[in-house]
Amino acid sequence: MKTNKIFATVLLLCMMICLGGCASKKSAAGSTAVPTAPANDSRIVLLQDALERYTDWTTAQLSGKIHLESLPVSPSVKIYMKKGKELTISASAILVGEVFRAELTEDSLFIVNKIKKVYCKEGGEKLRQIYPTLCEEVQSLLLGRMIVPGNGALSKANISKVNVEMENEIRKVIPQLGDFPIDVEAFYLLGKDGRLSDLIVEGEAGKRLFSMNYQWKGNGGSDITAEVKHKNKPMEVEISLDAPKWGASPLSPYKLGKGYKKVGIQEFFKSI
Repeated sequence: MKTNKIFATVLLLCMMICLGGCASKKSAAGSTAVPTAPANDSRIVLLQDALERYTDWTTAQLSGKIHLESLPVSPSVKIYMKKGKELTISASAILVGEVFRAELTEDSLFIVNKIKKVYCKEGGEKLRQIYPTLCEEVQSLLLGRMIVPGNGALSKANISKVNVEMENEIRKVIPQLGDFPIDVEAFYLLGKDGRLSDLIVEGEAGKRLFSMNYQWKGNGGSDITAEVKHKNKPMEVEISLDAPKWGASPLSPYKLGKGYKKVGIQEFFKSI
């Protein structure tokens, strides 16, 4: 098995998840305070079961496997999250150990390719200016929670920023996107139990650009299939996650060994 392919798969997954958050927004930087909806707002009534699932949390860990048709085995993945503050993704291969690490915090973005011995570290100031709620919203998508782009996870406080339509007993939740340089529509589909089943981003003429499908397990875990179109070709990754462990401790810090080279973000992607 080629461990570099595992690295590329994990990074693709990260990019897909981030694209889900970024493509669902049109302008987070210009977002303003959102008035709290009144208790009798019809959207609160229609989405009450979904909102009740969004229990508050501070830290969490997700563990699971990544599946890709081109890989003979499924690498393991661990994800640590501190709400709105930190997102750490670590992937490991059999007989090799950790091959990939990505850490997103308020202060920096750090990613390392252990196979090629290259890493990238960027300050978080520009990221905060462009999209201050990115970390929280990617976390929410991993937990299967709808987001209001630029305003975090869906709640009664920001529910006025979404519209709800009924289609054959399926609820379609459409977030307001603001000003985005390309014409896209993003929406969620909810199951009868209030769980998120799909996030879909479409372009012109309803052309699907990105999607995340959620299959929920009886133990609280989920199978998430992310698909993005690249040059009109679909790229798909599936991640099977166990139920979240709330109140989790951070993963052990990553220590760079000798011989690692620091590169810019563009050069880092070329190393895949």
